[in-house]
Amino acid sequence: MENLLQILIEQQKKNIKLTKKQNNLIAKLVSMKIPVDKETLKKMVMDNMDLKALFKSGNTKFFQMKKLFKTYELDSTDFYLADEVLETIKKHQALPKNNREENDGP
Repeated sequence: MENLLQILIEQQKKNIKLTKKQNNLIAKLVSMKIPVDKETLKKMVMDNMDLKALFKSGNTKFFQMKKLFKTYELDSTDFYLADEVLETIKKHQALPKNNREENDGP
């Protein structure tokens, strides 16, 4: 399962679009009872509902925000890697209030 996830990440980095047949195959593999630590996998992968709940936002604001995150499409469903979501949040970190005032200048 981890190897499958790694392959998906590599294909996404190379901008390789999966065919519908590949998406279906991957969905079948994921749905099979493969001995894997499901809790770890659940912590690594998020879907739209998880992301929306994380930011406690309405539909309009959520769809504007989700453009910031790298999306992995699998069987017509968007998924996000938790580590990449955290990285994106860190990239858009706001400056502390006292730093913003200093950068505004006279």
